[in-house]
Amino acid sequence: MKTLFFSFRPGTLFLTLGLLFFSVSTTMQSCAATFDQVGLDNITNLGGRLTDLMAKAKEPYGKHADAVGKLMTELGQAADHAATQKKNMEIANSWNILKNDLAMPFFDRWKEKGVLGNDYIKEAVGQVGKSIDAIKKAELAKKK
Repeated sequence: MKTLFFSFRPGTLFLTLGLLFFSVSTTMQSCAATFDQVGLDNITNLGGRLTDLMAKAKEPYGKHADAVGKLMTELGQAADHAATQKKNMEIANSWNILKNDLAMPFFDRWKEKGVLGNDYIKEAVGQVGKSIDAIKKAELAKKK
């Protein structure tokens, strides 16, 4: 009794398997996000500036209020850019977490308290740094 597998001639079997492999491999490539130089530039430029500004929370907030406003606007623009890219939902979500769950509460607390303690700043900068590193790693992992 012949099975379906053995009913094909060897040439037909290899041709079928080859076409299957080719279609799967080309489909899988189209599922990956393409490299986004603007996204990489955003995280590189904003990441360093964000942590540098956070480190200044030992000083009065009023001294840095304009810089905070400008940086938050730029973070919003970077998050919006990430959201407009195809197949980029995870990175867009990471930008929103960085902006809404890490940076904004930090700056709101700084504004409320006037100055922040070293331990709080160190912990917050560490968390933001990990988020920045994760976004940068995800951007670099995209196919060029």
